[in-house]
Amino acid sequence: MTPEQITLVQSSFERLGPDLPTVTARFYQELFQRDPALRPLFTTDMAEQRVKFAQKLTEIVHTRALGARHVGYGVRATDYQTVGDSLIAAIAAVLGEEFDAATREAWVLAFNIVAETMLEGAAAARPIGS
Repeated sequence: MTPEQITLVQSSFERLGPDLPTVTARFYQELFQRDPALRPLFTTDMAEQRVKFAQKLTEIVHTRALGARHVGYGVRATDYQTVGDSLIAAIAAVLGEEFDAATREAWVLAFNIVAETMLEGAAAARPIGS
């Protein structure tokens, strides 16, 4: 990511501030509309899950370990695209016109970096031959 893209992700995340609960609710709405088969993977109370998601979104530095843990939850590599699309749609819906093309591109790139790192962690956690 370029420094400008990092700044766009950080500044748009800061603008979400009080709307972060709205983003997390919208994220799960988007996710389950896009792929209802993912819903059974979430066994935690959804209010609690939304709080956890907001915390994880702000703690993105631990992505490799997070990817390794997601193997145990049953998350497949193909699920990352659905998750990314849902996140981008949720942020776009909450930020509205403030979510311009450059901000969208920065978030897509940021998510792809996170997903790639999580997938590396997931690959390291899988037994050989899986």
